[in-house]
Amino acid sequence: MKRYLLILIFFMVLIVPLGLRWVVGTYMEAPPDDSGTPLVIITPHSESIRREFADAFRAWHLNKYQVPVSINYLSFGGGSDIRRTLEARAGTTFVQSKTYEIDLVWGGGDVLFEQLRPHLQPTILPAEMMSAAFPRPTLAGLPLYDGNTFVDAGGGTMTASAAATRPGAQAAPVWFGTALSSFGISFNRDALRQLNIPEPKTWRDLADPRLRGWVVLADPTRSSSAAAAFMVIVERAMADAVERLSAEDRKVPAKVAAAQDSGWADGMGLIRQIAANARNFNDSAQSLPGVISTGDVAAGMTIDFFARSQIAFVGDARMGYVEPANATIINPDPIAVVKGAPHREIAEHFIEFVLTPDAQRLWNLAVGRPGGPKISALRRLPIVASVYNDTTGFTDQVNPFAQTANFNTSRQRTRTFPILGILIQASCMDLLSELRDTRAAVLASPRAAELDAQLGRFPFDQAEALRRASQYKDAGSLRRLELLRQWSEAFRDEYMRLRQKARAEGG
Repeated sequence: MKRYLLILIFFMVLIVPLGLRWVVGTYMEAPPDDSGTPLVIITPHSESIRREFADAFRAWHLNKYQVPVSINYLSFGGGSDIRRTLEARAGTTFVQSKTYEIDLVWGGGDVLFEQLRPHLQPTILPAEMMSAAFPRPTLAGLPLYDGNTFVDAGGGTMTASAAATRPGAQAAPVWFGTALSSFGISFNRDALRQLNIPEPKTWRDLADPRLRGWVVLADPTRSSSAAAAFMVIVERAMADAVERLSAEDRKVPAKVAAAQDSGWADGMGLIRQIAANARNFNDSAQSLPGVISTGDVAAGMTIDFFARSQIAFVGDARMGYVEPANATIINPDPIAVVKGAPHREIAEHFIEFVLTPDAQRLWNLAVGRPGGPKISALRRLPIVASVYNDTTGFTDQVNPFAQTANFNTSRQRTRTFPILGILIQASCMDLLSELRDTRAAVLASPRAAELDAQLGRFPFDQAEALRRASQYKDAGSLRRLELLRQWSEAFRDEYMRLRQKARAEGG
């Protein structure tokens, strides 16, 4: 009997993979097609996005330009990995050959692309294409494309203010938005019922002590989208601090700046309270909705399209998604040509393609619809406003251009983005168990409200954070490690003092 069982297992091992390949083989990303001019794209986009757009672009390019193209993707889990790759190649490959051996960067959020600016090539698109794709340059205060880069007749770059005095200067954006996304909270309804906790509606709901160990977050040092979501929390706290000023004080720039600096500390403190509930920090933001849907955790901060895709898969009876009212932002997902792109003309054609109405509909059409994805719905929101004039066949009937409750972001409030992930690493990720223990001790203390408020207030404000950002930026690798160690030790000491206060009162 044992012999027949072993034979049966052998044939299952042999045949099942072949069967799975037959059933789902078309769902697997095909190897790069080397039959045409190669286009190298570095991207954090999911396999489904890469596949659907590669197939559509090859067909579009062959039809329009009669030139076959092959797409070679360099895929990474997060925008921070892309930044590190380009920074590394800037000092090696680009120095030696004046090319990064990459044509395009695609995906990762506008703040990431501002960080990538030194590695990107300004691009002039036809005026009629720009006016069709971007009849308005902003949405809820956020630029839909880079509007601050211009070139003169000799190809020299300048800012918009400098271009105002230069006759003949042309707009040459460094990046162009290709889709829109926002941030919210995904939650597991079954897990919340088990915990007897209402469904979350605000970011602060994730700091509910009853969620201790039931929250999952993404690593903001690896995922630029996770960092952007944390930045929203900080921005909202900064805006709240300004709104608490009197009408007269809001007219005084110095008082507004001081309120924003103080509000920054409140936002970072709230992040600490949320992190104290975290079971862990995942490397990739893409994985969070899947983890939440299993019920292994109850909630987490997620990107809208990842959440909607997972809800479509498991059903809304099990899982939900909410965007905190007036406390999230619409974020463009850009594309840009890399300096020294080996195939710049094809790269510009790809940008041209992703801004066409047909490519824009591909973001949100259901599978099987004419012009829609072949295998899996992408559930992204198009960035071209005219596409929303007819949303027949769309998977999500959401029009971000018609929403009136968007929270307007501000560059003045996002200046700490480059250091935000590092500060979260030093105060939360590297000290997660100590942070958990500290809040538990605080909440068990007779002085719980007072001490938890101290934990919910970062030990320094935005002005100090900006000083540290400059210090960190100018430091070499070894010095950065030393700074991170020093900052972590300071937070460790702070948590120890809070625990001592809590236990002294409790004793």
